[in-house]
Amino acid sequence: MILVRHAESEEDVNPTIRSHILDSRIALTSAGKKQVAELAKNLCPLIEPYKNVRLVASITNRAKQTTQLFSKQFPDRKFEVVYEDRVRSLNWGSVDETNIRRVESERYQVGVLYFRFPEGDDTNVFVKEIESFVKELKEAGKEASHPECVVVFTHGFALRVIVKAAIGMSDDEFRYLANPSNCHVVSLGFREDVFSLKDPLQRINFEI
Repeated sequence: MILVRHAESEEDVNPTIRSHILDSRIALTSAGKKQVAELAKNLCPLIEPYKNVRLVASITNRAKQTTQLFSKQFPDRKFEVVYEDRVRSLNWGSVDETNIRRVESERYQVGVLYFRFPEGDDTNVFVKEIESFVKELKEAGKEASHPECVVVFTHGFALRVIVKAAIGMSDDEFRYLANPSNCHVVSLGFREDVFSLKDPLQRINFEI
Protein backbone atom coordinates (compact mmCIF):
# COMPACT_ATOMS: atom_id res chain seq x y z
CA MET A 1 0.00 0.00 0.00
CA ILE A 2 1.27 3.44 -0.95
CA LEU A 3 -0.11 6.51 0.80
CA VAL A 4 0.08 9.95 -0.81
CA ARG A 5 -0.91 13.31 0.57
CA HIS A 6 -2.67 15.42 -2.08
CA ALA A 7 -0.72 18.04 -4.04
CA GLU A 8 -0.58 21.69 -3.00
CA SER A 9 -4.09 23.13 -2.66
CA GLU A 10 -5.58 26.59 -2.24
CA GLU A 11 -5.82 25.95 1.50
CA ASP A 12 -2.08 25.24 1.74
CA VAL A 13 -1.29 28.75 0.52
CA ASN A 14 -4.28 30.43 2.17
CA PRO A 15 -5.44 28.65 5.37
CA THR A 16 -8.36 31.08 5.79
CA ILE A 17 -10.00 29.91 2.57
CA ARG A 18 -12.23 27.52 4.46
CA SER A 19 -14.13 30.49 5.87
CA HIS A 20 -15.71 31.13 2.47
CA ILE A 21 -15.48 27.86 0.54
CA LEU A 22 -16.49 24.32 1.45
CA ASP A 23 -13.53 22.12 2.36
CA SER A 24 -14.65 19.50 -0.15
CA ARG A 25 -14.44 22.05 -3.01
CA ILE A 26 -10.92 23.36 -2.34
CA ALA A 27 -8.87 22.90 -5.52
CA LEU A 28 -5.22 22.38 -6.39
CA THR A 29 -3.02 25.35 -7.20
CA SER A 30 -1.10 25.56 -10.47
CA ALA A 31 2.02 24.59 -8.50
CA GLY A 32 0.15 21.62 -7.08
CA LYS A 33 -0.75 20.39 -10.54
CA LYS A 34 2.92 20.50 -11.49
CA GLN A 35 3.79 18.55 -8.34
CA VAL A 36 1.65 15.64 -9.54
CA ALA A 37 3.81 15.16 -12.63
CA GLU A 38 6.89 14.87 -10.40
CA LEU A 39 4.98 12.54 -8.09
CA ALA A 40 4.21 10.23 -11.00
CA LYS A 41 7.89 10.07 -11.96
CA ASN A 42 8.83 9.18 -8.39
CA LEU A 43 6.14 6.53 -8.01
CA CYS A 44 6.62 4.92 -11.40
CA PRO A 45 9.37 2.53 -10.21
CA LEU A 46 7.21 1.48 -7.25
CA ILE A 47 4.06 0.64 -9.19
CA GLU A 48 5.63 -0.52 -12.47
CA PRO A 49 6.16 -4.13 -11.29
CA TYR A 50 2.45 -4.57 -10.54
CA LYS A 51 -0.07 -5.53 -13.18
CA ASN A 52 -3.13 -4.55 -11.18
CA VAL A 53 -3.07 -1.25 -9.32
CA ARG A 54 -6.01 0.34 -7.53
CA LEU A 55 -6.14 4.10 -6.86
CA VAL A 56 -8.20 5.01 -3.80
CA ALA A 57 -9.01 8.71 -3.45
CA SER A 58 -10.58 10.85 -0.78
CA ILE A 59 -13.86 12.43 -1.87
CA THR A 60 -12.48 15.99 -1.64
CA ASN A 61 -11.81 17.93 -4.82
CA ARG A 62 -8.08 18.34 -4.15
CA ALA A 63 -7.59 14.59 -3.63
CA LYS A 64 -9.68 13.75 -6.69
CA GLN A 65 -7.70 16.20 -8.82
CA THR A 66 -4.42 14.72 -7.59
CA THR A 67 -5.64 11.22 -8.45
CA GLN A 68 -6.96 12.16 -11.87
CA LEU A 69 -3.81 14.07 -12.86
CA PHE A 70 -1.67 11.21 -11.56
CA SER A 71 -3.60 8.69 -13.65
CA LYS A 72 -3.15 10.82 -16.79
CA GLN A 73 0.62 10.52 -16.39
CA PHE A 74 0.27 6.82 -17.28
CA PRO A 75 -1.61 6.81 -20.62
CA ASP A 76 -0.72 3.16 -21.30
CA ARG A 77 -2.12 1.91 -18.00
CA LYS A 78 -5.70 1.46 -16.86
CA PHE A 79 -6.08 1.91 -13.12
CA GLU A 80 -9.07 0.90 -11.08
CA VAL A 81 -10.19 4.11 -9.32
CA VAL A 82 -12.26 4.09 -6.13
CA TYR A 83 -13.49 7.09 -4.13
CA GLU A 84 -13.51 6.55 -0.38
CA ASP A 85 -15.23 8.82 2.16
CA ARG A 86 -13.38 7.33 5.13
CA VAL A 87 -10.01 8.77 4.03
CA ARG A 88 -11.36 12.31 3.63
CA SER A 89 -9.99 15.38 5.38
CA LEU A 90 -10.74 16.00 9.04
CA ASN A 91 -13.58 18.53 9.40
CA TRP A 92 -12.42 21.35 11.69
CA GLY A 93 -15.95 22.81 11.84
CA SER A 94 -16.18 26.44 12.94
CA VAL A 95 -12.45 26.84 13.52
CA ASP A 96 -11.06 29.96 11.82
CA GLU A 97 -8.23 32.48 12.22
CA THR A 98 -9.94 34.03 15.28
CA ASN A 99 -9.97 30.84 17.40
CA ILE A 100 -7.46 28.43 15.86
CA ARG A 101 -4.76 29.02 18.49
CA ARG A 102 -7.16 28.30 21.34
CA VAL A 103 -8.64 25.25 19.61
CA GLU A 104 -5.19 23.85 18.77
CA SER A 105 -4.13 24.20 22.40
CA GLU A 106 -7.30 22.44 23.61
CA ARG A 107 -6.86 19.78 20.94
CA TYR A 108 -3.39 18.80 22.14
CA GLN A 109 -4.47 18.87 25.77
CA VAL A 110 -7.41 16.54 25.10
CA GLY A 111 -5.43 14.46 22.60
CA VAL A 112 -5.50 14.90 18.81
CA LEU A 113 -7.11 11.48 18.37
CA TYR A 114 -10.04 12.28 20.69
CA PHE A 115 -10.84 15.95 20.19
CA ARG A 116 -14.34 16.98 19.08
CA PHE A 117 -14.22 20.05 16.82
CA PRO A 118 -16.91 22.70 17.35
CA GLU A 119 -19.52 22.00 14.64
CA GLY A 120 -17.04 19.59 13.04
CA ASP A 121 -15.72 16.06 13.35
CA ASP A 122 -15.48 13.97 16.47
CA THR A 123 -11.91 12.80 15.84
CA ASN A 124 -12.46 9.54 17.72
CA VAL A 125 -15.24 8.60 15.25
CA PHE A 126 -13.10 9.77 12.32
CA VAL A 127 -10.26 7.49 13.49
CA LYS A 128 -12.58 4.49 13.90
CA GLU A 129 -13.81 4.96 10.32
CA ILE A 130 -10.23 4.84 9.04
CA GLU A 131 -9.53 1.79 11.20
CA SER A 132 -12.48 0.04 9.53
CA PHE A 133 -11.07 0.99 6.10
CA VAL A 134 -7.67 -0.48 6.97
CA LYS A 135 -9.25 -3.63 8.43
CA GLU A 136 -11.26 -4.17 5.25
CA LEU A 137 -8.14 -3.62 3.17
CA LYS A 138 -6.25 -6.22 5.19
CA GLU A 139 -9.01 -8.78 4.77
CA ALA A 140 -9.39 -8.10 1.05
CA GLY A 141 -5.63 -8.28 0.60
CA LYS A 142 -5.71 -11.97 1.48
CA GLU A 143 -7.72 -12.71 -1.66
CA ALA A 144 -5.79 -13.70 -4.77
CA SER A 145 -8.04 -11.49 -6.91
CA HIS A 146 -7.20 -8.33 -4.95
CA PRO A 147 -4.99 -5.73 -6.69
CA GLU A 148 -1.32 -6.24 -5.96
CA CYS A 149 -0.82 -2.57 -5.17
CA VAL A 150 -3.14 0.06 -3.69
CA VAL A 151 -2.31 3.76 -3.85
CA VAL A 152 -4.33 5.93 -1.46
CA PHE A 153 -4.59 9.67 -2.16
CA THR A 154 -5.58 11.30 1.09
CA HIS A 155 -4.82 14.12 3.55
CA GLY A 156 -2.13 14.80 6.13
CA PHE A 157 -3.97 13.75 9.28
CA ALA A 158 -5.79 10.85 7.62
CA LEU A 159 -2.51 9.56 6.17
CA ARG A 160 -0.98 9.39 9.64
CA VAL A 161 -4.07 7.66 11.04
CA ILE A 162 -3.93 5.06 8.25
CA VAL A 163 -0.31 4.32 9.18
CA LYS A 164 -1.25 4.10 12.86
CA ALA A 165 -4.07 1.66 12.15
CA ALA A 166 -2.02 -0.41 9.70
CA ILE A 167 1.01 -1.04 11.93
CA GLY A 168 -0.60 -0.80 15.37
CA MET A 169 1.13 2.41 16.43
CA SER A 170 0.44 3.67 19.95
CA ASP A 171 -1.37 6.95 20.67
CA ASP A 172 1.81 8.34 22.24
CA GLU A 173 3.89 7.59 19.12
CA PHE A 174 1.22 9.16 16.92
CA ARG A 175 1.20 12.37 18.94
CA TYR A 176 4.66 13.33 17.69
CA LEU A 177 4.24 12.58 13.98
CA ALA A 178 4.74 15.63 11.78
CA ASN A 179 2.19 16.59 9.16
CA PRO A 180 3.54 15.33 5.81
CA SER A 181 4.22 17.76 2.99
CA ASN A 182 2.17 17.85 -0.20
CA CYS A 183 2.68 14.77 -2.40
CA HIS A 184 4.58 13.07 0.42
CA VAL A 185 4.72 9.31 -0.14
CA VAL A 186 4.59 6.58 2.52
CA SER A 187 5.10 2.97 1.48
CA LEU A 188 3.79 0.01 3.47
CA GLY A 189 4.63 -3.60 2.73
CA PHE A 190 2.04 -6.36 3.24
CA ARG A 191 3.19 -9.89 3.98
CA GLU A 192 1.51 -12.71 5.88
CA ASP A 193 -1.47 -10.46 6.66
CA VAL A 194 0.72 -7.81 8.33
CA PHE A 195 1.54 -4.26 7.20
CA SER A 196 5.06 -2.94 7.75
CA LEU A 197 6.28 0.62 7.40
CA LYS A 198 9.26 0.79 5.03
CA ASP A 199 10.55 4.19 6.21
CA PRO A 200 9.73 5.99 9.49
CA LEU A 201 7.50 9.06 9.39
CA GLN A 202 8.97 12.42 10.27
CA ARG A 203 8.51 13.42 13.90
CA ILE A 204 8.15 16.76 15.66
CA ASN A 205 9.45 17.85 19.04
CA PHE A 206 6.38 19.46 20.54
CA GLU A 207 5.50 19.95 24.19
CA ILE A 208 2.41 21.60 25.65
